[in-house]
Amino acid sequence: MIYIISFLLVLSLIVIVHEFGHFIVARLCGVKVLAFSIGFGKKIWARKDKYGTEWRICPIPLGGYVQMLGDEDAASMKQSDKNLTEEEKKHTFFAQKLYKRAAIIFAGPFMNYLFAVVLLTCILATLGYPHIPAVIGKVLDNSAAQAMDLRVGDRVLQINDQQIDDFSELQRTMMFLQKGEPAVIYIARGDQKLKLRFTPAVNQNRPQLGVMSDITQEYTFEKYSVPLAFVKSWVIAYEMSRDTLNYLALMISGERSADELRGPLGIAEASGDAMRAGFVSFILFMIQISVSVGLLNLLPLPVLDGGHLALYAVEAVTRRKVSKKVETWGMRLGLLLLFLLFTYTLWKDIPRIVGRIFS
Repeated sequence: MIYIISFLLVLSLIVIVHEFGHFIVARLCGVKVLAFSIGFGKKIWARKDKYGTEWRICPIPLGGYVQMLGDEDAASMKQSDKNLTEEEKKHTFFAQKLYKRAAIIFAGPFMNYLFAVVLLTCILATLGYPHIPAVIGKVLDNSAAQAMDLRVGDRVLQINDQQIDDFSELQRTMMFLQKGEPAVIYIARGDQKLKLRFTPAVNQNRPQLGVMSDITQEYTFEKYSVPLAFVKSWVIAYEMSRDTLNYLALMISGERSADELRGPLGIAEASGDAMRAGFVSFILFMIQISVSVGLLNLLPLPVLDGGHLALYAVEAVTRRKVSKKVETWGMRLGLLLLFLLFTYTLWKDIPRIVGRIFS
């Protein structure tokens, strides 16, 4: 039940935040919003506000949706202005100028980023940012670290041109080294500073140094003022997005395995683990998912928000709307790609989760 509840909670909050971004900017741009629904299915509670928007609560807790004037269905997949007066047509989404339509679409992913940044700002301003020293606590057998005689107690200072301030930066830097390419590592050992060359070992198609952190080292927490925490949170969100894009690029090029991708079942598993680890862990997981959803929706793929923005970019250059036929086939292709991705991740998630349950 913990895994089910945590997954539904994360999914609902992230999707509702995303839809609220579309909603608030649509209203600011003069688009009439017919409904804002929390959940799907037959409504169990509804109330209209003074702007004519019906706020709904529905029983299926899988997020929510915004329905604008002219939408023929809740998913906004079909648009029509038939049976609307000339005045009403002015307040439909597709009647708006290009920059307004782009702003409404962009607002969804942006709100996911903003939600993550606000949560992270609260954590940095109250608990602080954890710094785990990049001190080696264990050297794994048959690893690159063992081959170059790294020792327990060594502190990693730098890898290639990347300065290492804590263990998380060490992990991130190793993640994106090129397979089979030599690298340079700078180590502090007592009063000595050593410069060593190594070639990362590859485990599960991922470059690895082969060390673990020193759990006896005392963690430090650096607190920030609210303004600085807000800026730091945007930097962290940017780094998370950059790392994700780097991983996708390496995966597409064949340098990294796609086995690390997680689908809905994998996310449900991770959300349950995060909730069991405690409140802060769960909030940090929600931050990560919110950034991931925001980034995913900005990818220029049909169906996603980024696909619509790509079409608007074409429209801005050509000064005419993309034909309905092209848009329809693009949507079908996008749905096919998402279905294939969903099937692949499901195929990978099920054996791993079943094995975990029975082990």
